[in-house]
Amino acid sequence: MNSQIIEMIKKYEQPGDFNHAFVSDEMILEAESALGVKLPEQYIAFLKMYGHGGIGGIETIGVGLTGRLIFVDTTLEYREEELPDNLVVIENVDEWLTCIDSNTGTIVSWDFTGYIKEDYSCFDEYLIDQMNSAIENM
Repeated sequence: MNSQIIEMIKKYEQPGDFNHAFVSDEMILEAESALGVKLPEQYIAFLKMYGHGGIGGIETIGVGLTGRLIFVDTTLEYREEELPDNLVVIENVDEWLTCIDSNTGTIVSWDFTGYIKEDYSCFDEYLIDQMNSAIENM
């Protein structure tokens, strides 16, 4: 896991910001199988360390305390609304979804008209930017 992310979370995390759910390799394989994708290592590291959540009001979708693969359920739900099969939902911002493009590892925005815009080159870049924005607004 990126040391800058770890340090930011250590400094700013409040109780309840992350659920710190247990995530096993088997759960990751189950998720990848259910979605038909390969998840990037950066997102897997986030899932294993933090489970689900974020600081300053941001929320990265992950795994629930009961082991529910929330990001899988959310992605499958939006695939019924034409979300492309290579995208994995990591944040719901109402007007759009923030997703990992499993083909490239980039982070993209997808809206319900089918528009896709590349936002970040990787998950860590996305998470650092989101947390910096949240911290600035605290």
